[in-house]
Amino acid sequence: MLHAVTPIEIPVKQLAWATDLHLGFVVPELLERAIESFAKAPADAFAITGDISDGRYLEHHLSLLAEAIRKPLFLLLGNHDRYHTSFAEAEKLVKRVILNHPQMHRLTGKEVIGLSAKTALLGIDGWADGESGSGSASPVTLNDMIYINDLAKLSRAAQWKQIAKWSRAYTETVRPTLERAMGSFEEVILLTHVPPLPEATWHEGQISGPDFLPHFCNANLGRVIRECCTRHRATRLTVLCGHTHSAGDYEEENLVIHTAGAIYGSPRVDRAISIP
Repeated sequence: MLHAVTPIEIPVKQLAWATDLHLGFVVPELLERAIESFAKAPADAFAITGDISDGRYLEHHLSLLAEAIRKPLFLLLGNHDRYHTSFAEAEKLVKRVILNHPQMHRLTGKEVIGLSAKTALLGIDGWADGESGSGSASPVTLNDMIYINDLAKLSRAAQWKQIAKWSRAYTETVRPTLERAMGSFEEVILLTHVPPLPEATWHEGQISGPDFLPHFCNANLGRVIRECCTRHRATRLTVLCGHTHSAGDYEEENLVIHTAGAIYGSPRVDRAISIP
């Protein structure tokens, strides 16, 4: 289990990455096969960037994953992982699973993991900023606002304020960690759930429209990423994210962002990444 001691050395040559598994949508007779496929991925570590399940089944599904993937497993939570529960309760159940599976590592934005002498890994859940695109004027209502207990009882205006508060808090948590990592390694991998730039917020091959960007982009994190990339031009930063269910890649100078696609009921490994 990872603690707030940095850097932490966990040697990795091949990292398998998956996101938006939504295991609650997988029919029971296919769930075991899907999890077995993750365990057989040609990699010696595994990363999942959120939306593993929903709050009702998250503990069960995390346990199944941990029992099958008997190698370092780095994970984040996404918005769906808090459905039918709360932020605090979701963290409690993750901690219960980790107690029995020490190879599972919950990334909180405070850890720098040295995968090799050249490459570091860190991760933060992140949250949509509620401010991109049309911001709080967006007429779109996501299920987050209905099914996450921390939001469900709030007014519409209060929901937007809370969403923006979460986005800023996650960003400020990871800011010094990202700075340390980029100042110490040649390659840095940042795991997060929500795309950090509008240019990486894909929807069916296009950038999400202005009414959807407040729910699908974390531009707060994007600003910090760009600042760090400018200060550390010799370091290459790779961001792995999901959330939009539409795949796309965005690159500028020493930054590349891979946004993975996903299909409900068909979880898969997006790619295996060779670690230099």
